[in-house]
Amino acid sequence: MPGTWTALVAHPRARQPTELVELLARPPLGLGVSTTASFDGAIEKLGRERFAAVISFHHPSEFDGVALLDRVALLAEDALRILVVAPGDEVALAAPATGTTPIIRFPLASGTDHHLVAVLAEGLKLRRLVSEQRDLVRKLGREYDKLQRREKLLDVVVKERTRELRDSYDQLKSAHRQTLFGLAEAIEAKDPYTNGHCGRVAGYALLLGEESNMPESDLETLEVGAFLHDIGKIGVRDNVLLKPGPLDDEEWEHMRQHPQKGYEIASKLEALEPILPAVRNHHERWDGAGYPDRMIGDDIPLAARIVAIADAYDAMATDRPYKTALPFDVCEKLLRKNASVMYDPDLVDIFCRRQLGTMFESESSSTRVMDPAESAQLEAVDRS
Repeated sequence: MPGTWTALVAHPRARQPTELVELLARPPLGLGVSTTASFDGAIEKLGRERFAAVISFHHPSEFDGVALLDRVALLAEDALRILVVAPGDEVALAAPATGTTPIIRFPLASGTDHHLVAVLAEGLKLRRLVSEQRDLVRKLGREYDKLQRREKLLDVVVKERTRELRDSYDQLKSAHRQTLFGLAEAIEAKDPYTNGHCGRVAGYALLLGEESNMPESDLETLEVGAFLHDIGKIGVRDNVLLKPGPLDDEEWEHMRQHPQKGYEIASKLEALEPILPAVRNHHERWDGAGYPDRMIGDDIPLAARIVAIADAYDAMATDRPYKTALPFDVCEKLLRKNASVMYDPDLVDIFCRRQLGTMFESESSSTRVMDPAESAQLEAVDRS
Protein backbone atom coordinates (compact mmCIF):
# COMPACT_ATOMS: atom_id res chain seq x y z
CA MET A 1 0.00 0.00 0.00
CA PRO A 2 1.44 3.43 -0.90
CA GLY A 3 3.16 5.03 2.11
CA THR A 4 1.80 8.45 1.12
CA TRP A 5 -1.75 7.39 1.89
CA THR A 6 -3.18 8.66 5.15
CA ALA A 7 -6.18 7.63 7.22
CA LEU A 8 -8.20 9.87 9.51
CA VAL A 9 -9.53 8.28 12.69
CA ALA A 10 -12.27 10.29 14.43
CA HIS A 11 -13.17 9.20 17.99
CA PRO A 12 -14.64 11.31 20.78
CA ARG A 13 -12.04 9.90 23.15
CA ALA A 14 -8.66 10.59 21.64
CA ARG A 15 -6.74 7.83 23.44
CA GLN A 16 -9.25 5.03 22.96
CA PRO A 17 -8.34 3.96 19.38
CA THR A 18 -4.61 3.66 20.18
CA GLU A 19 -4.40 -0.02 19.22
CA LEU A 20 -6.24 0.61 15.96
CA VAL A 21 -3.89 3.49 15.09
CA GLU A 22 -0.86 1.28 15.70
CA LEU A 23 -2.30 -1.48 13.50
CA LEU A 24 -2.97 0.96 10.67
CA ALA A 25 0.58 2.27 10.81
CA ARG A 26 2.18 -1.18 10.68
CA PRO A 27 2.80 -3.24 7.54
CA PRO A 28 1.16 -4.33 5.37
CA LEU A 29 -0.95 -1.16 5.41
CA GLY A 30 1.76 1.25 6.58
CA LEU A 31 -0.61 4.19 6.56
CA GLY A 32 0.02 7.62 7.91
CA VAL A 33 -2.61 8.11 10.62
CA SER A 34 -4.15 11.35 11.83
CA THR A 35 -6.59 11.41 14.73
CA THR A 36 -9.22 13.83 15.97
CA ALA A 37 -11.65 13.85 18.88
CA SER A 38 -14.08 16.43 17.52
CA PHE A 39 -16.35 16.98 14.58
CA ASP A 40 -14.89 20.42 13.86
CA GLY A 41 -11.35 19.10 14.14
CA ALA A 42 -12.16 16.42 11.62
CA ILE A 43 -13.64 18.97 9.20
CA GLU A 44 -10.55 21.16 9.57
CA LYS A 45 -8.21 18.26 8.80
CA LEU A 46 -10.33 17.24 5.83
CA GLY A 47 -9.96 20.77 4.49
CA ARG A 48 -6.17 20.71 4.84
CA GLU A 49 -5.14 17.15 4.11
CA ARG A 50 -6.00 14.46 1.64
CA PHE A 51 -7.15 11.15 3.15
CA ALA A 52 -7.46 7.76 1.54
CA ALA A 53 -9.81 6.56 4.31
CA VAL A 54 -11.87 8.07 7.12
CA ILE A 55 -12.81 5.87 10.07
CA SER A 56 -15.52 7.50 12.16
CA PHE A 57 -16.65 6.08 15.51
CA HIS A 58 -20.33 6.72 16.13
CA HIS A 59 -21.51 7.51 19.65
CA PRO A 60 -25.04 8.93 19.49
CA SER A 61 -24.69 10.95 22.67
CA GLU A 62 -21.11 12.12 22.11
CA PHE A 63 -20.13 12.02 18.42
CA ASP A 64 -22.26 11.88 15.27
CA GLY A 65 -20.06 9.68 13.09
CA VAL A 66 -22.74 9.43 10.39
CA ALA A 67 -22.89 13.21 9.94
CA LEU A 68 -19.12 13.35 9.68
CA LEU A 69 -19.00 10.71 6.94
CA ASP A 70 -21.76 12.52 5.07
CA ARG A 71 -19.52 15.60 5.05
CA VAL A 72 -16.57 13.47 3.92
CA ALA A 73 -18.57 12.68 0.75
CA LEU A 74 -18.35 16.39 -0.08
CA LEU A 75 -14.80 17.10 1.08
CA ALA A 76 -13.02 13.89 0.02
CA GLU A 77 -15.30 12.06 -2.35
CA ASP A 78 -12.78 9.30 -3.16
CA ALA A 79 -12.01 8.48 0.47
CA LEU A 80 -13.01 5.11 1.83
CA ARG A 81 -15.65 5.71 4.57
CA ILE A 82 -15.98 3.31 7.51
CA LEU A 83 -18.53 3.84 10.28
CA VAL A 84 -17.69 1.99 13.49
CA VAL A 85 -20.76 1.36 15.66
CA ALA A 86 -21.45 -0.56 18.82
CA PRO A 87 -22.79 -4.10 18.36
CA GLY A 88 -26.56 -4.05 17.90
CA ASP A 89 -26.62 -0.33 17.23
CA GLU A 90 -28.93 0.21 14.26
CA VAL A 91 -27.91 3.29 12.30
CA ALA A 92 -29.75 4.55 9.25
CA LEU A 93 -27.38 5.36 6.40
CA ALA A 94 -28.37 7.57 3.50
CA ALA A 95 -27.60 6.52 -0.06
CA PRO A 96 -24.17 7.79 -1.12
CA ALA A 97 -23.94 10.94 -3.20
CA THR A 98 -23.22 10.40 -6.89
CA GLY A 99 -19.57 9.53 -7.48
CA THR A 100 -18.77 8.70 -3.85
CA THR A 101 -18.03 5.39 -2.15
CA PRO A 102 -20.70 3.88 0.09
CA ILE A 103 -20.30 3.93 3.88
CA ILE A 104 -19.06 0.61 5.26
CA ARG A 105 -20.81 -0.15 8.58
CA PHE A 106 -18.54 -2.04 10.97
CA PRO A 107 -19.76 -3.26 14.39
CA LEU A 108 -16.85 -3.03 16.80
CA ALA A 109 -16.48 -5.42 19.73
CA SER A 110 -13.51 -6.33 21.86
CA GLY A 111 -10.64 -7.73 19.80
CA THR A 112 -12.11 -6.85 16.42
CA ASP A 113 -9.54 -4.20 15.49
CA HIS A 114 -7.71 -6.75 13.31
CA HIS A 115 -10.94 -7.43 11.38
CA LEU A 116 -11.41 -3.73 10.85
CA VAL A 117 -7.86 -3.47 9.52
CA ALA A 118 -8.54 -6.36 7.13
CA VAL A 119 -11.70 -4.67 5.86
CA LEU A 120 -9.81 -1.42 5.44
CA ALA A 121 -6.99 -3.20 3.57
CA GLU A 122 -9.42 -4.71 1.06
CA GLY A 123 -11.20 -1.41 0.65
CA LEU A 124 -7.95 0.46 0.04
CA LYS A 125 -6.83 -2.18 -2.42
CA LEU A 126 -10.01 -1.57 -4.38
CA ARG A 127 -9.49 2.17 -4.11
CA ARG A 128 -5.93 1.79 -5.39
CA LEU A 129 -7.17 -0.17 -8.40
CA VAL A 130 -9.79 2.48 -9.12
CA SER A 131 -7.17 5.21 -8.76
CA GLU A 132 -4.80 3.38 -11.11
CA GLN A 133 -7.61 2.94 -13.60
CA ARG A 134 -8.40 6.66 -13.50
CA ASP A 135 -4.72 7.52 -13.88
CA LEU A 136 -4.52 5.18 -16.86
CA VAL A 137 -7.60 6.76 -18.42
CA ARG A 138 -6.12 10.23 -17.92
CA LYS A 139 -2.79 9.10 -19.36
CA LEU A 140 -4.51 7.53 -22.32
CA GLY A 141 -6.48 10.73 -22.78
CA ARG A 142 -3.29 12.78 -22.82
CA GLU A 143 -1.64 10.37 -25.24
CA TYR A 144 -4.74 10.46 -27.42
CA ASP A 145 -4.62 14.26 -27.47
CA LYS A 146 -0.94 14.09 -28.43
CA LEU A 147 -1.74 11.61 -31.18
CA GLN A 148 -4.51 13.84 -32.48
CA ARG A 149 -2.21 16.85 -32.55
CA ARG A 150 0.50 14.75 -34.20
CA GLU A 151 -2.02 13.40 -36.68
CA LYS A 152 -3.09 16.94 -37.59
CA LEU A 153 0.54 17.95 -37.99
CA LEU A 154 1.26 14.88 -40.12
CA ASP A 155 -1.84 15.60 -42.19
CA VAL A 156 -0.56 19.11 -42.89
CA VAL A 157 2.93 17.78 -43.73
CA VAL A 158 1.53 15.02 -45.97
CA LYS A 159 -0.70 17.49 -47.82
CA GLU A 160 2.23 19.85 -48.32
CA ARG A 161 4.53 17.06 -49.50
CA THR A 162 1.77 15.73 -51.76
CA ARG A 163 1.36 19.18 -53.29
CA GLU A 164 5.11 19.46 -53.79
CA LEU A 165 5.25 16.00 -55.37
CA ARG A 166 2.29 16.83 -57.60
CA ASP A 167 3.96 20.07 -58.70
CA SER A 168 7.23 18.22 -59.34
CA TYR A 169 5.36 15.52 -61.27
CA ASP A 170 3.54 18.15 -63.35
CA GLN A 171 6.86 19.85 -64.12
CA LEU A 172 8.46 16.53 -65.04
CA LYS A 173 5.45 15.60 -67.14
CA SER A 174 5.60 18.96 -68.91
CA ALA A 175 9.30 18.50 -69.61
CA HIS A 176 8.62 14.97 -70.81
CA ARG A 177 5.93 16.20 -73.21
CA GLN A 178 8.25 18.89 -74.51
CA THR A 179 10.81 16.17 -75.23
CA LEU A 180 8.16 14.17 -77.08
CA PHE A 181 7.14 17.21 -79.09
CA GLY A 182 10.79 17.64 -79.97
CA LEU A 183 11.01 14.05 -81.20
CA ALA A 184 7.79 14.46 -83.17
CA GLU A 185 9.16 17.63 -84.76
CA ALA A 186 12.35 15.74 -85.67
CA ILE A 187 10.21 13.15 -87.44
CA GLU A 188 8.16 15.74 -89.31
CA ALA A 189 11.29 17.72 -90.21
CA LYS A 190 12.17 14.78 -92.47
CA ASP A 191 8.85 15.12 -94.27
CA PRO A 192 7.42 18.66 -94.30
CA TYR A 193 4.35 17.41 -96.16
CA THR A 194 3.21 15.56 -93.05
CA ASN A 195 3.40 18.66 -90.82
CA GLY A 196 1.09 18.13 -87.82
CA HIS A 197 0.52 14.45 -88.64
CA CYS A 198 1.91 13.15 -85.32
CA GLY A 199 -0.25 15.51 -83.27
CA ARG A 200 -3.40 14.69 -85.24
CA VAL A 201 -2.81 10.94 -84.94
CA ALA A 202 -2.33 11.38 -81.19
CA GLY A 203 -5.61 13.33 -81.01
CA TYR A 204 -7.60 10.73 -82.99
CA ALA A 205 -6.02 7.88 -81.00
CA LEU A 206 -6.79 9.48 -77.66
CA LEU A 207 -10.42 10.04 -78.62
CA LEU A 208 -10.77 6.48 -79.89
CA GLY A 209 -9.13 5.12 -76.75
CA GLU A 210 -11.55 7.07 -74.55
CA GLU A 211 -14.60 6.05 -76.61
CA SER A 212 -13.55 2.39 -76.47
CA ASN A 213 -13.32 2.54 -72.65
CA MET A 214 -9.57 2.11 -72.51
CA PRO A 215 -8.38 2.33 -68.87
CA GLU A 216 -7.47 5.91 -67.99
CA SER A 217 -4.06 4.76 -66.79
CA ASP A 218 -3.29 3.55 -70.35
CA LEU A 219 -4.49 6.66 -72.20
CA GLU A 220 -1.35 8.70 -71.58
CA THR A 221 0.82 5.85 -72.89
CA LEU A 222 -1.46 5.59 -75.93
CA GLU A 223 -1.11 9.33 -76.60
CA VAL A 224 2.68 9.18 -76.39
CA GLY A 225 2.80 6.06 -78.58
CA ALA A 226 0.63 7.78 -81.18
CA PHE A 227 2.85 10.88 -81.11
CA LEU A 228 5.95 8.79 -81.78
CA HIS A 229 4.53 5.99 -83.91
CA ASP A 230 6.57 7.14 -86.91
CA ILE A 231 9.84 7.77 -85.07
CA GLY A 232 11.46 5.12 -87.29
CA LYS A 233 11.05 7.39 -90.33
CA ILE A 234 14.14 9.19 -89.11
CA GLY A 235 15.98 6.22 -90.62
CA VAL A 236 14.14 6.25 -93.98
CA ARG A 237 16.04 7.66 -96.96
CA ASP A 238 14.77 11.05 -98.12
CA ASN A 239 14.52 9.92 -101.74
CA VAL A 240 12.01 7.26 -100.60
CA LEU A 241 10.14 9.25 -97.94
CA LEU A 242 9.69 12.33 -100.18
CA LYS A 243 9.17 10.55 -103.51
CA PRO A 244 6.10 12.09 -105.17
CA GLY A 245 5.26 9.04 -107.24
CA PRO A 246 4.69 5.33 -106.58
CA LEU A 247 7.45 3.39 -104.81
CA ASP A 248 9.14 0.42 -106.49
CA ASP A 249 9.55 -2.90 -104.68
CA GLU A 250 12.92 -2.07 -103.17
CA GLU A 251 11.65 1.31 -101.98
CA TRP A 252 8.55 -0.28 -100.42
CA GLU A 253 10.74 -2.78 -98.63
CA HIS A 254 12.87 0.06 -97.29
CA MET A 255 9.79 2.10 -96.23
CA ARG A 256 8.30 -0.86 -94.42
CA GLN A 257 11.34 -1.09 -92.19
CA HIS A 258 10.39 2.09 -90.31
CA PRO A 259 8.35 0.32 -87.55
CA GLN A 260 11.32 -1.93 -86.79
CA LYS A 261 13.70 1.05 -86.89
CA GLY A 262 11.38 2.97 -84.60
CA TYR A 263 11.26 0.04 -82.20
CA GLU A 264 15.06 -0.09 -82.11
CA ILE A 265 15.28 3.64 -81.39
CA ALA A 266 12.56 3.69 -78.69
CA SER A 267 13.80 0.54 -76.98
CA LYS A 268 17.05 2.29 -76.13
CA LEU A 269 15.12 4.73 -73.91
CA GLU A 270 13.66 3.19 -70.75
CA ALA A 271 10.98 5.89 -70.53
CA LEU A 272 9.63 4.85 -73.94
CA GLU A 273 9.31 1.14 -73.16
CA PRO A 274 5.49 1.31 -72.66
CA ILE A 275 4.94 2.69 -76.17
CA LEU A 276 6.94 0.01 -78.01
CA PRO A 277 3.86 -1.96 -79.18
CA ALA A 278 2.33 1.15 -80.80
CA VAL A 279 5.63 2.00 -82.52
CA ARG A 280 6.41 -1.53 -83.74
CA ASN A 281 2.98 -2.89 -84.63
CA HIS A 282 0.87 0.01 -85.97
CA HIS A 283 1.18 -1.45 -89.50
CA GLU A 284 -0.04 -4.92 -88.59
CA ARG A 285 -3.28 -5.95 -90.32
CA TRP A 286 -6.33 -7.62 -88.83
CA ASP A 287 -6.02 -10.43 -91.41
CA GLY A 288 -2.34 -11.05 -90.57
CA ALA A 289 -0.92 -9.61 -93.79
CA GLY A 290 0.73 -6.61 -92.12
CA TYR A 291 4.27 -6.04 -90.93
CA PRO A 292 6.74 -6.49 -89.29
CA ASP A 293 5.39 -9.41 -87.17
CA ARG A 294 2.34 -10.53 -89.21
CA MET A 295 0.13 -10.53 -86.14
CA ILE A 296 -3.55 -11.45 -86.52
CA GLY A 297 -6.70 -9.97 -84.94
CA ASP A 298 -6.72 -9.50 -81.18
CA ASP A 299 -3.10 -10.64 -80.98
CA ILE A 300 -2.20 -7.16 -82.20
CA PRO A 301 -1.73 -4.90 -79.15
CA LEU A 302 -4.75 -2.65 -78.55
CA ALA A 303 -2.66 0.55 -78.70
CA ALA A 304 -1.27 -0.51 -82.09
CA ARG A 305 -4.79 -1.26 -83.43
CA ILE A 306 -5.99 2.18 -82.34
CA VAL A 307 -2.97 4.00 -83.78
CA ALA A 308 -3.37 2.08 -87.06
CA ILE A 309 -6.87 3.52 -87.55
CA ALA A 310 -5.88 7.04 -86.47
CA ASP A 311 -2.80 6.93 -88.74
CA ALA A 312 -4.75 5.65 -91.72
CA TYR A 313 -7.54 8.17 -91.34
CA ASP A 314 -5.16 11.14 -91.16
CA ALA A 315 -3.20 9.87 -94.16
CA MET A 316 -6.41 9.67 -96.20
CA ALA A 317 -7.80 13.02 -94.99
CA THR A 318 -4.72 15.15 -95.78
CA ASP A 319 -2.75 16.07 -98.88
CA ARG A 320 0.57 14.33 -99.48
CA PRO A 321 3.03 14.64 -102.37
CA TYR A 322 1.91 11.23 -103.63
CA LYS A 323 -1.89 11.63 -103.09
CA THR A 324 -4.67 14.14 -102.63
CA ALA A 325 -6.88 14.45 -99.55
CA LEU A 326 -10.20 12.61 -99.41
CA PRO A 327 -13.37 14.05 -97.86
CA PHE A 328 -14.57 12.87 -94.46
CA ASP A 329 -17.36 10.56 -95.70
CA VAL A 330 -15.05 8.86 -98.19
CA CYS A 331 -12.40 8.26 -95.50
CA GLU A 332 -15.03 6.64 -93.32
CA LYS A 333 -16.22 4.51 -96.25
CA LEU A 334 -12.69 3.25 -96.85
CA LEU A 335 -12.22 2.46 -93.13
CA ARG A 336 -15.46 0.45 -93.06
CA LYS A 337 -14.56 -1.30 -96.32
CA ASN A 338 -11.32 -2.51 -94.76
CA ALA A 339 -12.66 -3.39 -91.33
CA SER A 340 -11.90 -7.05 -90.54
CA VAL A 341 -9.28 -6.94 -93.30
CA MET A 342 -6.83 -4.23 -92.27
CA TYR A 343 -8.42 -2.86 -89.08
CA ASP A 344 -10.17 -3.98 -85.91
CA PRO A 345 -13.87 -3.92 -86.93
CA ASP A 346 -15.14 -2.91 -83.49
CA LEU A 347 -12.76 0.06 -83.31
CA VAL A 348 -13.63 1.12 -86.86
CA ASP A 349 -17.31 1.04 -85.93
CA ILE A 350 -16.68 3.27 -82.90
CA PHE A 351 -14.52 5.68 -84.90
CA CYS A 352 -17.13 6.09 -87.64
CA ARG A 353 -20.27 5.94 -85.49
CA ARG A 354 -18.93 8.65 -83.16
CA GLN A 355 -17.58 10.61 -86.17
CA LEU A 356 -14.18 11.05 -84.54
CA GLY A 357 -12.67 12.10 -87.84
CA THR A 358 -14.37 15.50 -87.55
CA MET A 359 -11.92 16.42 -84.77
CA PHE A 360 -9.55 18.16 -87.22
CA GLU A 361 -12.05 18.69 -90.04
CA SER A 362 -11.18 22.38 -90.35
CA GLU A 363 -7.54 21.42 -91.03
CA SER A 364 -8.39 19.18 -94.01
CA SER A 365 -6.56 20.23 -97.11
CA SER A 366 -9.27 19.32 -99.58
CA THR A 367 -12.85 18.24 -100.14
CA ARG A 368 -12.13 16.57 -103.46
CA VAL A 369 -14.19 13.60 -104.60
CA MET A 370 -12.54 10.20 -104.28
CA ASP A 371 -9.99 9.21 -106.83
CA PRO A 372 -11.38 6.33 -108.90
CA ALA A 373 -8.39 4.22 -107.94
CA GLU A 374 -9.55 3.51 -104.35
CA SER A 375 -7.02 0.77 -103.82
CA ALA A 376 -4.14 3.04 -104.76
CA GLN A 377 -5.34 5.68 -102.31
CA LEU A 378 -5.64 3.15 -99.54
CA GLU A 379 -2.31 1.55 -100.33
CA ALA A 380 -0.73 4.97 -99.92
CA VAL A 381 -1.70 4.83 -96.25
CA ASP A 382 1.26 2.53 -95.70
CA ARG A 383 3.54 5.45 -96.39
CA SER A 384 2.05 7.50 -93.56
